[in-house]
Amino acid sequence: MVLGAFRIEKERPTSTHQDRRSDERDLLLEGTRAENKVDTSDDYSRSNIFDITKARCGWLIMFCFGLLLSALIVQRFEDLLEHHVQLSFFVPLIMGHGGNTGSQTVSTIIRSLALRQIGQRDLLRTVGKEALAGALMGGLLGALILILSLLWPHLGVGVGLTVGVALPIISMWANAVGALLTLLADRFKLDPAVTSVPLMTTIVDATGLVIYFYIAEIFLDVR
Repeated sequence: MVLGAFRIEKERPTSTHQDRRSDERDLLLEGTRAENKVDTSDDYSRSNIFDITKARCGWLIMFCFGLLLSALIVQRFEDLLEHHVQLSFFVPLIMGHGGNTGSQTVSTIIRSLALRQIGQRDLLRTVGKEALAGALMGGLLGALILILSLLWPHLGVGVGLTVGVALPIISMWANAVGALLTLLADRFKLDPAVTSVPLMTTIVDATGLVIYFYIAEIFLDVR
């Protein structure tokens, strides 16, 4: 009986070792199959300069025409700028701030999608959260501009108030658009890194100027 038990105990490690090797072989085969299923069409290391140009250039050309709309908007409010030249001082700030805050949102959403921290079911909640954060950030910057206008008589309180009100609205709009476009690009299997930022910038630049100039007409009592 003792010898029998000893033989059984001695045979168990051999069986366990064989099972372990079998499990490792199965895992290796599964990993090989998974690697074979990976789509390498989007592999940056395999892309040449022509592939990169083809993937990006079409979008950029399309958005370039959209940017021409900004020039037409400025022309539409030419009379307003002639009477209040100080408004032109803040056009780069209005356009740059909208693009910058929107780009930050796009980068944040792309990272969160990659880490699976958010998904399509979080679309409305994510867009709302980013919009409120944008309004807060724009409000802080707008308050600084308003204070500056009080300390700088040549600037004028009306212009400072215009910028102070426009910035949070534009920032809120830019964040909402950036979050929405990124999530939609992910839903329709487009590359958000290529499409979202140029499209967001195009939309925000044009609409941001419209918001800015219409607010100026209200506060500066332009007829």
